[in-house]
Amino acid sequence: LPYADWTEELATLSADLHDPAALAFLQRILPAHSSTRERMPILPRFFSECLADLGEINSVLDIACGLNPLAIPWMPLKPGVTYTACDIFTDMVDFINTFFKHFQLNGRALLADVTQVIPTTQADLVLILKTIPCLEQMDKEAGRRLLTGLDAPNLLVSFPARSLGGRSKGMPRYYEQHFHELVAGRAWHITRFEFPGEIAFLVQK
Repeated sequence: LPYADWTEELATLSADLHDPAALAFLQRILPAHSSTRERMPILPRFFSECLADLGEINSVLDIACGLNPLAIPWMPLKPGVTYTACDIFTDMVDFINTFFKHFQLNGRALLADVTQVIPTTQADLVLILKTIPCLEQMDKEAGRRLLTGLDAPNLLVSFPARSLGGRSKGMPRYYEQHFHELVAGRAWHITRFEFPGEIAFLVQK
């Protein structure tokens, strides 16, 4: 991804995250990552609907974040929210930290391989967006270990409902069944959401 070009353009923008030019910049680069590209058509709905019942969110932990922190303007978060993001790619982490610093957000991005170490950061909300299928390609127990090991009262977990080629191929049904296998036996409250291209579950521990 062209992080150097983005960083140079970012430096020309106002520090106001809700400035129209800043929002246009974020909307233009969010589709550069496949996960956030698929979410763009539903972005205004996705976070507002999934998080509507949580009240004030003072802290967020974003697992395998990709470019998702750039969607903060569309998240119903309390002003001054503490936002911790983690990813395995150094250049991604560096750019997210540049984004946080430019817009004077209370955020930090950390380098982390969550197949090896589960982050211990405490948060009101953990985002695990279309991450579990990728982790389970490397370690089939990674999803279960992550869901049970995270220290947070609320987890927003999502799965792709279509392939990158746009075909469903029974993916929503498969991932819903798999998710319920991962949380079986836990006395957690689960709320299901379905969107074009993505199925999500709000887990309240």
